[in-house]
Amino acid sequence: MTKKRVHLTFTGKLTEEPILWQLSQTFDLVFNIRQADFTEGIGWIMAELEGEPQSLENGIEWLEARGVHVAPIEQDIVS
Repeated sequence: MTKKRVHLTFTGKLTEEPILWQLSQTFDLVFNIRQADFTEGIGWIMAELEGEPQSLENGIEWLEARGVHVAPIEQDIVS
């Protein structure tokens, strides 16, 4: 299993959707929210995602395709 720390930025209707739950269910990933802030129309989450390397890559591509801006926080963690 691989862990990746990411900063996710959401805008518009995405702030009202259960994006991390959908990500978790679709790609068999575990997430741990480290910090988050949401106001009307915009939000961000710092999270640690854990799963198989290909699932992480596919999940991040899926987030970006949905309109979520994904930025790495630091080097990946291998466990």
